[in-house]
Amino acid sequence: MKKNQNPKYPGCYWCDNIIDYYGMIGLLHLDFPRCFILIPDSREFEFSDYVSWRKNLAQINWLDPSEQWSEEEKERVIIKLWNFSVEYDRKNEELFDDDILDMIDDERRGY
Repeated sequence: MKKNQNPKYPGCYWCDNIIDYYGMIGLLHLDFPRCFILIPDSREFEFSDYVSWRKNLAQINWLDPSEQWSEEEKERVIIKLWNFSVEYDRKNEELFDDDILDMIDDERRGY
């Protein structure tokens, strides 16, 4: 796998644990301020907008609570994770669609 030399979302990760927490999603920001956002209902999240997600779904956990970050810095991280999640979901759908098309092409070719 090729490493992205100019990442758009460094330190941002989509997390899940389908063994213990099926249906929940985590968004992780490992740059500072470090944050983990738990989304307990992935189905509701899929159809939410930023405002409803922020108010009703996002359980925000700051990983370094003793650090003094401004509310603006924290809000930038939360918005960054929201934007990351939207792009992640879109890219995941594109890759899934591409895989389906590849499988159809392979079947037509007799592979």
